[in-house]
Amino acid sequence: MTGLHITSIDTTIVDVPTRRPHRFATHSIEHQTYLVVQVRTDSGRTGVGEGVSPGGPWWSGESVEGQQQIIEHHLAPALVGRDCLDLHGTIAAMDRTAYGNDFAKAALEMALIDVIGQARDVPAYVLLGGAAARDQIPVRWALPATGGAEVAQEATRRLAEGCSALKIKMGALPPDEDIRRLALLVDKIGADVDYLADPNGVWDFRTATWAIKELEAIGIRTLEQPIDRADLHGMAALGRRSTAIQLLADEAVCRPGDAITAVASRACDAVSIKPGKAGGLLRGATVASIVTAAGLACYGGSALETSIGTAAAAHLFAALPALPLGCELIGPLLLTDDITTTPVRYTDHCLHVPQGPGLGVEIDEDKIARYARRGS
Repeated sequence: MTGLHITSIDTTIVDVPTRRPHRFATHSIEHQTYLVVQVRTDSGRTGVGEGVSPGGPWWSGESVEGQQQIIEHHLAPALVGRDCLDLHGTIAAMDRTAYGNDFAKAALEMALIDVIGQARDVPAYVLLGGAAARDQIPVRWALPATGGAEVAQEATRRLAEGCSALKIKMGALPPDEDIRRLALLVDKIGADVDYLADPNGVWDFRTATWAIKELEAIGIRTLEQPIDRADLHGMAALGRRSTAIQLLADEAVCRPGDAITAVASRACDAVSIKPGKAGGLLRGATVASIVTAAGLACYGGSALETSIGTAAAAHLFAALPALPLGCELIGPLLLTDDITTTPVRYTDHCLHVPQGPGLGVEIDEDKIARYARRGS
């Protein structure tokens, strides 16, 4: 096959408002910023990818603005002229050009996989693992780290719509107040729900040891990244003390090497898989393979993507042999608008995996123009 050589790479920063403020442990967002990446080829086909940083560089170490600069000034010049079909060679070229910058590289790889899928006339999940293990994925709804009655109302509404699992952000309040808030929420929402709590690693070990006992009593089944991402030994010690709660690593396990370290240290029971933090869909699949081979569970994580990044992650999660904890791909539902012509589809709080070639979504140029950051 010929005609899949890269001729140019374009980037645009867009800012899309959220339907309500989304509070993390350390800050709140009322809009989410994205880098739309378009890889153009000599065949006339264009692949699209998405760079994102959940609420800013506090989590990933990369800003969307920085992703744009590294792509435009360093990665794009290294890729123009390369054959998209040589995907591993192109990824190696990016790694030779720049260390790290995983979210930026993931956005480019996403666009490459999109254009390959278009050329082969197959969905991206075929390129990532063959036939889809699932064509729809249960979605866990994420609730902000502050608020009482209004958060309970939101949760009740989502449960009535078919959601069966909730994630409650924590860490924005003092620990004892945070636990009381969570207990009141669970009491209002109901006990017959799969609850996951996530303080984004802001607790110290002593606080986390105390909190786990309290969370077990409340009925929380899963605790995501309770302590700092670097403290894998602490995570392992927490796991030994816990009797019912499973520990889910997020910030602590990004790339394949992190997964190997986490498995070797027995630091967690499950891992949140995210294409951006892994450095791309292929490396995300490798992380999942390591985790699964070690007998740990995979969870489909989210960085609050638009339908572009959501579709890409859905293809990855569809290709995994097992996804026992479902996913958290709520980005398109949390945003006031989308930047694709046909957003990804949800029914009964399940995300349908797009079946078109490549990612199965197309950007809406009018929406891109509407939300584009001026001067980006």
